[in-house]
Amino acid sequence: MKMKFKIIYSILFVFSGVVMPACSDSDDEISGNDTPPAGALPSAEFEPNSLPDEPYAEDAIRIVAEEEYAPFYALELMPDGNYLLTYYRPYNVYAPSVHVAANADGNFSIYKSRKAKAVRAGGVTDENGTVMLPDGSEYGKFTKLGNKRYRLGGGIEVDLQDATGSDRTISYRNYDGTVSRVYVSVSQPVAGSATKSLCRTWDYNSFEMWAYWNGKYVAHGKQTVNDGEVDTYFKAIGGDILGISREDFLDEDGEQCRKVIFTSVGTYICFYLDGDVEVALWSWTDEAQGTLHYEDSMANEDYDDEWDGYVTVRFAGRQMRIYEDYTYWEDDVSTRVVAVNTLTAAD
Repeated sequence: MKMKFKIIYSILFVFSGVVMPACSDSDDEISGNDTPPAGALPSAEFEPNSLPDEPYAEDAIRIVAEEEYAPFYALELMPDGNYLLTYYRPYNVYAPSVHVAANADGNFSIYKSRKAKAVRAGGVTDENGTVMLPDGSEYGKFTKLGNKRYRLGGGIEVDLQDATGSDRTISYRNYDGTVSRVYVSVSQPVAGSATKSLCRTWDYNSFEMWAYWNGKYVAHGKQTVNDGEVDTYFKAIGGDILGISREDFLDEDGEQCRKVIFTSVGTYICFYLDGDVEVALWSWTDEAQGTLHYEDSMANEDYDDEWDGYVTVRFAGRQMRIYEDYTYWEDDVSTRVVAVNTLTAAD
C-alpha cells in the first residue's frame, strides 16, 4: 500500500497473441503457480489485541462546530497526545473510480477501465513541531492544562468542560487572545475491543506484495522501512514479455509510509518519508471479521484523483498486519494483487 493502504491500481497491459509462460517449479519464493504463500492471506479468525491504553486515552474526543462562522470546524484529541485541528468544512465530492464487489472467499474484485491516482501533499512544520497540512488543518501535540482544558501547539487554548453538558459549548481562545463560545457536537471514542485494538499510532515496518496474471504468479516485491531508509526487493517472472517493472507495483522510497494513525471517530492519517501527509476516513465493513473501508476525506478539484479501498486487519501482540486482496478485471484478463502491510504499535 502506498499506505493508503498501498492500494495498487497498476494494470498489466497484455497485447493480444502474447502467451504467458508457466512459472518455474524451481522458483523458491512461491510454491505453486496460483496460490499465495503462507502468511500472504489473513487467518480465518479475528482476535483483537490487548495492548495497554495510550497515555491520553481518556482525553480522546472529536468536536465539530455547529456554527457556520466559528473560528474552527473540527478538533480531534487523540489518545497518543496529538491533535488534529481543521479550520474549513470539507465538502467531499467523492465518486468511486472503480466498482468493487466482495467475494465469498474474502477477497475483492475490482472492475475498472483506467488507472486511479492518489493525491498527497507535503505538510509544513513550524517551530513548535506543529504540522500544517495542505488542506488548512494542523496536526501537533497538545498540553493538558487541567480538567478538560488543553493548549494546542500554536498557543490556542480550549476548555471542553461544557462540551457534553446541556448547552454543548466550548471555550476557544485563539492565537490572538480572542475568546469565543462555540456550540458543538461531540463524538466520543468507541469502546469496542476491535476499534480499541486498531485505533492508536502505528510505526510502519514493511509492505510485501504478490501479483498474478490470469492465475499465474508473475511478480513479488517487498519494501522494508528501517530508520527512515527503505530496503527494496522486486522480482518479476516473464517481465520482459509482459513489460512488468518495479514501478508497476512499488513506490519510490520516499513515498513509503512511516507512521499511521487510526482514531475511533473515523480518521486515518498517514505520514510519508518524503514529508507528505494524507488524511482520510475509515469505517468497519465487518467489525467481527476485522474488515474495513477507507476513502479520501477531502474534495479535490478533479474527483478522478479520489481513492478508497477495502482491507482486512489482524493483530499479534504489538504487531498489526493489514491485508489486501484485489482482483482487477479488464475484458477477459484478470490481475490479482495480494499484499501485506506490517506495522508495530508506537512507543
